[in-house]
Amino acid sequence: MKTILRGFAVPCAVICLALPSAGCLVGGHSDIHQEGNYVSPDTLTQIKNGETKASWVRAVLGEPNEKIRVDEHDEIWRYAYSETKDSSGYVFLLFSNSDKKVTKSNVFVEFKDGVVTNRWRG
Repeated sequence: MKTILRGFAVPCAVICLALPSAGCLVGGHSDIHQEGNYVSPDTLTQIKNGETKASWVRAVLGEPNEKIRVDEHDEIWRYAYSETKDSSGYVFLLFSNSDKKVTKSNVFVEFKDGVVTNRWRG
């Protein structure tokens, strides 16, 4: 049993010592892709029910991804946002890993006659 452990310990020690000195053997990358209109929590709290007008919302958030007409006076605007984080790392011939995480969110703003009546994240 001691012979097996000794035989195993030597290659591990060699690999552990060789990795830091061989910079091309270890690597990785990370990419972040954002799409849509991100509405921060602070911006959402600035939109006041009964006070904020559609023109202000459009000026600050831009054009919505979708406008839903409820009736002749009511309309809901939807702002969609997604963020994709793609990362990977490797140790040449020993280990490889990749991870992809997608986060999606929507913000809805409801208007009656051009004035905000409700806003929410969903």
